[in-house]
Amino acid sequence: MKRLEALEGLRGYAAFLVFLVHSCGLVLAARYHLDPDNAGLGEMSGPPAVLFFFFRSHYGVDLFFVLSGLLMADIAARRWPGTRTFLARRALRIYPAYLLSGAAALVVGLWIFKSHITAAQVAGNAALLHGFHFLGFAPLNPVTWSLSYEAAFYLAVPLLALAWSRRGGAGEREASWVLAAIFVAMIAGAAALPGERAIFLAYFALFVPGLWLGMMDAQARSRAAQRLPTPVALGAWIAFTLAFKLGFLGNKQAAYYVFSALACGLVVLKTCDAASLPGQLLATRPALALGRISYSFFLVHYVVLHVLGHILVASGVSSTAAYAAGLFMVGFPLSLAAAWLLFLAAERFYFARR
Repeated sequence: MKRLEALEGLRGYAAFLVFLVHSCGLVLAARYHLDPDNAGLGEMSGPPAVLFFFFRSHYGVDLFFVLSGLLMADIAARRWPGTRTFLARRALRIYPAYLLSGAAALVVGLWIFKSHITAAQVAGNAALLHGFHFLGFAPLNPVTWSLSYEAAFYLAVPLLALAWSRRGGAGEREASWVLAAIFVAMIAGAAALPGERAIFLAYFALFVPGLWLGMMDAQARSRAAQRLPTPVALGAWIAFTLAFKLGFLGNKQAAYYVFSALACGLVVLKTCDAASLPGQLLATRPALALGRISYSFFLVHYVVLHVLGHILVASGVSSTAAYAAGLFMVGFPLSLAAAWLLFLAAERFYFARR
């Protein structure tokens, strides 16, 4: 699949949404003594309400899942290198940057925050098991929980490639029905499991819209994108994000994953229309620049923000406005700089050898 520039920009947008979650959440927790994960917009007013509005941008991870599904389906259907080569390439893609950023998180946790970290916790994180809460491995870098889902999804991609190669006379329509059944089963199964956090397993369902898009060849996907009205795609995205921000939807509800799949799927599809408004905006230089280093940015920004927050407090910054301004105005460029260094050290070689 020829890498569509706008999809790279969409990764940058998704990474920025994740940055908003952790920067705004840190200000709410550190300066307003609020637990944003267990609060609602109706309980706040003034600056905390504005911060909370932007904090509720967790759906950036949902976009990453849909985009990953698209790429993996395209690999499985059109350029399958074999299971061993595929898994080796995926490990080479995600592990170097993940391990370097994890080592940084470990050092920061031990040295600055005096965290109690066990060998079992380190091993669980190294094996990418920490995202599955029921296993009991506390994350070294909380933002990386989604990589557990990515890694587990990668293990299923060889089965997708095998199914595609043996589909016989079945076409895309039949495959679409199978994917729809899998999507429903994933959400229903997660909702039926005991435990409050079991529903989070429904995040696996968000790979499915990407799989459906990736089954199409580039030309068919472009035609579908052109037929999709921009107001429909953007309207669905705005409605979904507002419903989440205002508390009408939450990721502990099965309905969240249905609406997220629809909204993210439509946005990703419309982005494949290079002439559309999303396609043009996401192909701008800032979006592409962040998209290029989005994985490294995703990995390091949480650590950068918390170290910076610690420095601001230790430096005697007592004003909430000054703390927030420092976190945003310094934290974002510092995260970009750290991400670029991590990209050079642990990602660029992967793209250079392709």
